[in-house]
Amino acid sequence: MRLPLLLALLALLVPLAGCGPALPDLDSRISDAARSAPPPALRPLGPLLAPTETLLPTDAATAGATLEFRAADLRRRAAALRALPL
Repeated sequence: MRLPLLLALLALLVPLAGCGPALPDLDSRISDAARSAPPPALRPLGPLLAPTETLLPTDAATAGATLEFRAADLRRRAAALRALPL
């Protein structure tokens, strides 16, 4: 009983498989100059990532105080939102 039902469902779904939107032809969007250009030069990641190391907190106490300040600010904003008349 299940096999005919499964085959009927499959027969209905197979024609729908090709009804999706057509994929864009991305190869035609690349210009001839871009095709003939050499590949970009690879750069080492060390110098690129060096400035981001200064953005990270280096002291756990400072990071903890910052998180506590942010949590207190979020609690203050939540209390202000709860006080709004709806």
